[in-house]
Amino acid sequence: MTTPASVTAEQIQAAQDGDADAMWQIVSAYEPILKSVIRSVAPAANQEDAEDLLQEARVVLIQHIREYRTEASSAQLHSFAFRAVRRAVAEEWLRSTTSLSVDPSAALTVKRVLWEEEGDVDRAFTTVSADADPRRRMSREAFVSVCEALASPIRLDTPQENVRGAVPEDGNMTMADRIPDTLSSFTDSTERRDLARYLLNEIPQRRAYALKAYYGINMQALTDAEVSTDMQVTAKAVRDLRSKGLESAREVAVRDSLRVAA
Repeated sequence: MTTPASVTAEQIQAAQDGDADAMWQIVSAYEPILKSVIRSVAPAANQEDAEDLLQEARVVLIQHIREYRTEASSAQLHSFAFRAVRRAVAEEWLRSTTSLSVDPSAALTVKRVLWEEEGDVDRAFTTVSADADPRRRMSREAFVSVCEALASPIRLDTPQENVRGAVPEDGNMTMADRIPDTLSSFTDSTERRDLARYLLNEIPQRRAYALKAYYGINMQALTDAEVSTDMQVTAKAVRDLRSKGLESAREVAVRDSLRVAA
């Protein structure tokens, strides 16, 4: 059985060149790590939920395999993809378990800041409202909306199972350690390419991958047949994901009052 340590640069290169067998050998090798992330981020997930989260995690891993520089070692592939996988799982789990009228990234940011401020709402609002970047800054109305939308609170101090590569210094892992700091994910540039990258990072990753593959964003453009092989879905499902991805991206742009410069 292939393990992460046994994945070679040649396998990665073959997967990047379109070898579906090589791609799934790598994905299978990393599947125990993906499942471990899911158990730690979404311990209450039932079998169906866990399978949905696994599909989301696989897509993020596939995307990072395609973007990975093969001169690096296979151990670095884990580091390269881990944070993005964790974020995608955390956002998808929050999206599926709460009736959010706000973006999951904003909800996770508020949760993290509340945890850091030990539940002090006033201090948490001061933190999120004082960001230097106006596109990341949160108004009181938006902050309150996030708090109200989180109908099923997730305790950020809940002890979590350790996952290799993400163990804090004291060895005690909590949900807060599992959720990425989304405040640092937005670049300062307002150019079209950076805006597209931001929007794609804010929507479900299965939809984002369908769009990236179609338009060749940060990867070689792929046909629907190639994407369907990667994702193990039908070509029609790929087209549906792409359509929903465009709709989601537009919603994020409207939500954040973003406009592409002419």
